[in-house]
Amino acid sequence: MENIDLQAFTLYWLVIWAVLGSAITPLIFDHRHRSPWQGALLGLVIGVISGQLFGRLILTLLLPVLPAAATWLSMLGGLVLLLPFWWLIKPASQISPRHNGFVAGTITPLTFYLLLLSVLPLAWAILLAFFDYSPRRVGGPVLGLGGENPFVGLQYFQTMITGEGRDGLIFQNSLRNTLVFTALVLPLNMLITIPLAAMIESVHRFFKAIFRTIYFLPVVTSSVGVAVMWGYIYNTQYGLLNDVLGNFGITPIGWLQDPRANILGIPAALLAVVVAYLWQDFGYNLVIFIAALQNIPDSLKEAARVDGASPVQVFRYITLPLLRPTIMVTSILTVISSFQVFDLIQVMTQGGPGRIGLTRVLVLDIYENAFRFEKMGWAASISLAMFLVVALLTVVQTRVLRTRWEY
Repeated sequence: MENIDLQAFTLYWLVIWAVLGSAITPLIFDHRHRSPWQGALLGLVIGVISGQLFGRLILTLLLPVLPAAATWLSMLGGLVLLLPFWWLIKPASQISPRHNGFVAGTITPLTFYLLLLSVLPLAWAILLAFFDYSPRRVGGPVLGLGGENPFVGLQYFQTMITGEGRDGLIFQNSLRNTLVFTALVLPLNMLITIPLAAMIESVHRFFKAIFRTIYFLPVVTSSVGVAVMWGYIYNTQYGLLNDVLGNFGITPIGWLQDPRANILGIPAALLAVVVAYLWQDFGYNLVIFIAALQNIPDSLKEAARVDGASPVQVFRYITLPLLRPTIMVTSILTVISSFQVFDLIQVMTQGGPGRIGLTRVLVLDIYENAFRFEKMGWAASISLAMFLVVALLTVVQTRVLRTRWEY
């Protein structure tokens, strides 16, 4: 079994039979008038145990004989205990009027999936934030923590606040760039999408569908493709933007390469990435605002027009206040998405230009520390700090933009 990755197969057996056991067993329990929630729990436990024990046994026995089929047959190990368990379930004497087998068989696997692939990795990341952990070092007996991966407590967070050393300086630079990026993207996105949505909503139904489709296309476009396209536009020698500026006698600008280039004190490279990001992302909020505008009662607008309100006044005093709940949702989503920007910057600038990176953002800092320098503890602490900042901004946005009325 030298060429078999047992850790990978252990995960396969765990996920497959935990999901199938907790999804199928409630249906059988419900059919036989037993509690489907009890069936979901029993199916989960038996599926995991059977999949692990008999999956490993089948793989060990068949690999020397049937090496091509052994790995696939090992996936059937969960049936060894689940099939007799399903067969031996006896019908209850009392017939329950409620049939929740489908509900239990749907919710339980999804809950297990979220716990295994979302909650546990999150808990692991929070734990790593307090250790100087690297996968290359041999740690202690519990999860590899301790030993050569020592406990450092709040040292990483102290470094973030004080900016000590290269790591602290780069973190503060990344946080500053991320905040500036978000501060530029959020208002520009709203200034573009809200008026544009109102204009699209006012045109004929046929053109409305065409405009929605055109503006939403960049959202479903590959981010790498968008970054490559805008990289050509910003290219210093043969870029479209510099060609246009050259017609007006303006010297070509190294938009993505020159650390000295700036507009109103903001690095030109960061502004270039903001424009590319807005081009790709604004269609998402646009569709949301169009849907929100369609839900505003026409009677309110007509009453304002009867009272002599102009179209601008109707938009300012009727449409915008009624869009406030939608503005809250879209602003929160935009801030979260802005903090997660990575692929555009990775392809267009790699975090540069400049010594510490004028476009280096938090996610890029996390990525390089985790997978390039293998400083998992430091990367996890940055992730936790970013989570806290986003949570704080979300609370502030909710407090400022929430409404106590409905229409």
